[in-house]
Amino acid sequence: MIIKRTFRNRILINFLIVFSIFSMAVLAYQYDRERHYRTGQLENTLDNISEVSSRYIEHKKIFETGDFHSLDTLKILLPITNIRVTVLDRSGKVVYDSFVADVAHLENHLHRPEVQDALQFGKGSSIRFSTTTNQKYYYYAKDFKIYLVRTAAIYNVD
Repeated sequence: MIIKRTFRNRILINFLIVFSIFSMAVLAYQYDRERHYRTGQLENTLDNISEVSSRYIEHKKIFETGDFHSLDTLKILLPITNIRVTVLDRSGKVVYDSFVADVAHLENHLHRPEVQDALQFGKGSSIRFSTTTNQKYYYYAKDFKIYLVRTAAIYNVD
């Protein structure tokens, strides 16, 4: 048995299809905009934390004295919990990491994408999985001429 569709029904079905496609496109666009907005907010926060860390290093002359464990006091002042702060020398050697007590066994970070961008452009970022903590992070690195400060936050903007 063949169902005959009237002209009115065909117009209604076509309208519903076009409306559904348009609605899905608008939702996808809004989702993408929201994700970029949140990522921008996260990068801005990490940049501020990098600046605060650098000013603390300069004020306390930590890079000259080598007393990087005094950076642990910054953990209390950070606006977001679970922010990871890493200080690197120009060769990529980790001299301080807020999540790792003994940085001697950490691998060189020179070839990490955010570090390469920071060395080339002054700052850089990347989103990837951390083998140290087994979580997805948004990494942000900033070059301060003598050293680099890399900050990271768990990436969950979705």
